Amino acid sequence: MDKISGFSDDELLVKILSFLPTKDAVTTSILSKQWKFLWMRVPKLEYDEMSIYSTQFYFRYLFSEEIGYSEIYSIASERCQRMRCFIDKNLPLHSSPVMESLRLKFHNALFQPEDIKLWVDIVVSRCVQELSVDFNPFKEKPDALLPSSLYTCKSLVTLKLRNNILVDVPHVFSLPSLKTLHLERVTYADGESLQRLLSNCSVLEDLLVELCTGDNVRKFDVIIPSLLSLSFEISAGHCAAEGYRIDTPSLKYFKLTDLSKSFSGLIENMPKLEEADITAGHNIKKLLEFCTSVKRLSLLTISLRLLIKPSFVQALTAVYGDDIVFNQLEHLNFRIYGAYWSKLLYWLLIASPKLRNLEFNEIFSRDGAVDTLVRWNQLSSVPQCLLSSLQTFKWSIYNVSVQGKDLATYILEKSCQLKIATISVGQGLNDPQKKLEMETEVKLLFRGSPTCNLVFE
Repeated sequence: MDKISGFSDDELLVKILSFLPTKDAVTTSILSKQWKFLWMRVPKLEYDEMSIYSTQFYFRYLFSEEIGYSEIYSIASERCQRMRCFIDKNLPLHSSPVMESLRLKFHNALFQPEDIKLWVDIVVSRCVQELSVDFNPFKEKPDALLPSSLYTCKSLVTLKLRNNILVDVPHVFSLPSLKTLHLERVTYADGESLQRLLSNCSVLEDLLVELCTGDNVRKFDVIIPSLLSLSFEISAGHCAAEGYRIDTPSLKYFKLTDLSKSFSGLIENMPKLEEADITAGHNIKKLLEFCTSVKRLSLLTISLRLLIKPSFVQALTAVYGDDIVFNQLEHLNFRIYGAYWSKLLYWLLIASPKLRNLEFNEIFSRDGAVDTLVRWNQLSSVPQCLLSSLQTFKWSIYNVSVQGKDLATYILEKSCQLKIATISVGQGLNDPQKKLEMETEVKLLFRGSPTCNLVFE
């Protein structure tokens, strides 16, 4: 009550309005004279093109057989034009002394790159703290160039840019308060813009970068002592010449999606890492060498070629050794897309003596590509985690493979402390009779733990 009593009536109403979507806050202006301009003092604004389409709009127009595409497009364009005019008129007049956040999300071609630049410049002058811009017009347009004032905004704490945004970082800039930076599929003015930006963010804690074809990035060096979370994605077609380098001594969360065939990287320093999520089709062991301190690991292995040459398969057998140990690892989510995964999983089980929870997800398993690198029913030794620590096992099935069934059989048979084994069947096995047969088959399998309960989803 003491906090509430410190507000005037108008201040309390503005505080309440700040928790509403902008569209709903604006509609309160018709309630009375007192309410007419209250929404213009709200420090949080969100203009999302999709918010102008109601549920009734979708059902009435998008699924109607009586109205054509041209009419739908005309109605959508009219509403977008009204939103554009509304922002143009009201944003310069917005009376909140400090703009806590502005979020813009537009896909209609009526919104122009110049609009984005003007609106961002306005909120920067109001000491914006959080800025999010997603600009992706369906028709080809120039990327939206953000104002130079953005790169000297001392109040900016969070910056999220997505799609058709041109990031042109000046040689002299300052973002002393920036803690969160997300850059998804944006374009950079030159090969050094991204590097200049990262090299001068001294308090950055959360970084997300998604590189895509044609973004002009030549190298990606993350040397940020304050960074706690890093998410990094390289698209399949990206061909940066100089690769990446990561040196983040305070990092706790690391997510890497590397779909490239030749992008090379160097990871030097992650001693405090607690959780990692890695998607890759090559250099798996090299990446995992720097994740030995994690408690949670999610790994998606992708066969870059679904039909792998025999020479590649032979090379896999020599990749994994006993020189790496995951002493803290308790949760492992192992996902496969393709074939030849057994050697990696067996190595991880051996290297994780304290593993408590294992998820095995067969997203896709190539028919005809038989993985014989590890024959689960012929193994003479048992990983320590199966004997002493593994308590839960979840097998998520999209396509049932012989290797997947052999693994599940092996886990159930050898895990002495297992408490719950969950079998989750996806759309790949949608025949009720086959599902029933599989449940029956699993129930008949020997279980090494007398207290293990089977759960079917």
